[in-house]
Amino acid sequence: MEKALECVLKVGIVGIGNMGSKYVNKFRELNLDYVLIDSNQSQFEKYPEDVPKYTDLEDALEKENINFLFVATSPTSHIPIARKAIERNINVMVEKPPALSRRDFEDILDFAYKNNVILAVSEIELNSSSVRNLKINGKVENVEGYRLNLGKGYINPFFDLAWHDLYIFNYLFGNFSIKKVSIEGNNVYVNANSDNTEFNLQVAWLNPFLKRSWHLKSGSEETLLDFVEDKIIYPSGEVVEKDNIDKLKMMIEKFIKNPSYESSLRALNILKEIEKINI
Repeated sequence: MEKALECVLKVGIVGIGNMGSKYVNKFRELNLDYVLIDSNQSQFEKYPEDVPKYTDLEDALEKENINFLFVATSPTSHIPIARKAIERNINVMVEKPPALSRRDFEDILDFAYKNNVILAVSEIELNSSSVRNLKINGKVENVEGYRLNLGKGYINPFFDLAWHDLYIFNYLFGNFSIKKVSIEGNNVYVNANSDNTEFNLQVAWLNPFLKRSWHLKSGSEETLLDFVEDKIIYPSGEVVEKDNIDKLKMMIEKFIKNPSYESSLRALNILKEIEKINI
């Protein structure tokens, strides 16, 4: 697949901090021409001299023939950056959360659609081995989820952490409603449900230990998704280990080869539900 992506395309990355640098590593593995864009010039020091580097986004978009733009900045800047790309007919993917309000995201998604440009949202966990290889047999009555992180993010634990689990839940079980969100110290508890499945999720920043898992319960049976080890344990005891396909690399490949609004429509549904609870 790498050869199919070479030579034709040039990609740009806005924001080359922690997450942005991971994108750059994957661009290299895919043999893509890439452009670095970051307002902090010191971020460029670790990259080769021949890689195009810009501190000004408009300058980069004007001078470089960028086909796909990836945005890994603070969520508050996602929309204005995406708009500049869409105005130049560049397909763009933003990190999650794509925006902090439904209306802002709805407006930019409508703008992209009218300009026949794809706006997508990172859904990296859909490319994890445990989600891709999951086989659901029968009805799942309840999902108990945990995303307890050692570090801290941009906005709050709900936006930065629960977002992953909400798009996975939407992908696996369809549209859902958030019924309740409660905050206790560092922990945020979310209760939601789709037509047939209830979802109870706990997320936290600055937790003393790392825990990212889902427990899919059907009667007395339970399937475990371990997102840290990226493996599945079925009620029978069968273990499906991580298949070692890189999830970020796969997401980038999918977006470049087959860009779609699917992730943005899920993101819009999530923002609509968040708007109801006003967190």
